[in-house]
Amino acid sequence: MRRPVTIAVSWIVCSFLMLSTTSALSASRQSPAPKTPPLPWTEATPKTKPLITFPSLAPIVKAGEPAVLVIFTEGPISDRGMPPGHPPLGPDRGPDRGPNPMLPPGHPGMGPPGGDDDDGDSLERGQGAGFLISGDGYALTNHHVVESATRVWAYVGESKVEIPVEVVGSDEKSDVALLRLKAPGRWPFLPLADSDAVDVGDVVVAIGSPFGLEQSVSMGIVSARGRRDITPSGRQGLYDFLQTDASINPGNSGGPLLDTRGAVVGINSAVNAAGAGIGFAIPINQVKRMLPSIMSTGRFERSWIGVSIAPLSSAVRTALGVPVGRGALVREVVDGGPGSKAGLKAGDVITGFDGRIVHEANELPLLAGDAGVGANVPLEVIRDNAAITLRLTLESHPENAAVAENAEAKALLAPPPAKKDTSIGVAVVTLDDDHRMRLGLPKGIQGARISKLRPGSPAYMAGIGVDDVVVSVDGAEVNSAEAFADVVKAAKDGAVLRLILRRGGGQVFAALEKP
Repeated sequence: MRRPVTIAVSWIVCSFLMLSTTSALSASRQSPAPKTPPLPWTEATPKTKPLITFPSLAPIVKAGEPAVLVIFTEGPISDRGMPPGHPPLGPDRGPDRGPNPMLPPGHPGMGPPGGDDDDGDSLERGQGAGFLISGDGYALTNHHVVESATRVWAYVGESKVEIPVEVVGSDEKSDVALLRLKAPGRWPFLPLADSDAVDVGDVVVAIGSPFGLEQSVSMGIVSARGRRDITPSGRQGLYDFLQTDASINPGNSGGPLLDTRGAVVGINSAVNAAGAGIGFAIPINQVKRMLPSIMSTGRFERSWIGVSIAPLSSAVRTALGVPVGRGALVREVVDGGPGSKAGLKAGDVITGFDGRIVHEANELPLLAGDAGVGANVPLEVIRDNAAITLRLTLESHPENAAVAENAEAKALLAPPPAKKDTSIGVAVVTLDDDHRMRLGLPKGIQGARISKLRPGSPAYMAGIGVDDVVVSVDGAEVNSAEAFADVVKAAKDGAVLRLILRRGGGQVFAALEKP
């Protein structure tokens, strides 16, 4: 009796399994599983190889930055022209003074336009760049960076230690100045390259402090050579600029333009205000020719031929038999000058100077000026459609005497050496009701309001800004400008002052060392 039961149960189970499988297959045929649509992009994998490789410029920057200077200047207000795009110098330019354009955006020293306090400060302050060229502290920058400055100091590399700087000499015509750090030690320095070997298209790196953003780096190429038709801010000079698209902005002036070896090919000098991304640098070979004279006399003694020249028109060039792309037309010869002694005549066309081709008229003054007083050079000349060679001994340019006289007069009128600056770099006024209302401070707040701030000063470096209000120093309350001044004067040199400031709706702590 048990056997039939077992068969019946097995048959029931099998039937159930068959029915289940049949149902699943039927369901599968009725509703297929959804398919994932193809991705609309191709994913790059870690194994994807770059199509090109470009080496990092970080090694150039790491090697060069320690020798780059941030230069600060202070001197009487002047109306001298500046290179295109160069901002006014310093925060205090008389009654229309505004915020210091050299401070980085957002720095607390960027006070509101205009000022309501005049403490008689008639100084202008500037910031530029430079770079060391020797271990004993010699450095280069632009003439316009230190022009008329009565006080110059610098940071070296990333250091924020103020190093006093001596202006050894400068040359306005080429916008070059030689400096020396007035502090002992062996300094990092940059090697100088052969700028005549630089080709258009070569990669270059500029380092400087554009708009006060210290040790900024930009990269580009040499866009052109021999730019002589550039007159920064209308200032005539003897320029032979390298043009570059490496970003050069106000504050880059005086900084180095480096090649891929980290050697200096030029001094960043001018900005084209009408064209973004176009800057100009003084070729370093031009500077090398000037340095011996500047080191020994404080100025560059320029040589000359003693002629007045003009460019050639196509018609005149053809009539005189001058090859295309050559020549400076002699319009006048100075009586008794070097050219006159050598036999040059009006109407001659100078096509070569000391073995170098004279392509355009504006090349000749630069070649003649840099060759050196007393140098005896051959001149290739076309006269009456015939080529001749003249020997000429260069003499001192008449302007040299005037420059020397001006230098002597300036030295006689120069103020006595400045005493050590023991100030912390601020001017203050007692907080009054008008200030409280403008700054949104409660009526009960008392203190000394910062009305002026010197870039690079201890207060500047501590983050103190214009319109900050000092309410206490070293835990003692300050209720007036006089009280604050008394505390600072009483502090010993090297003492650290701990200040509590009111800024907007809150309090700020600042600590600084008195010089």
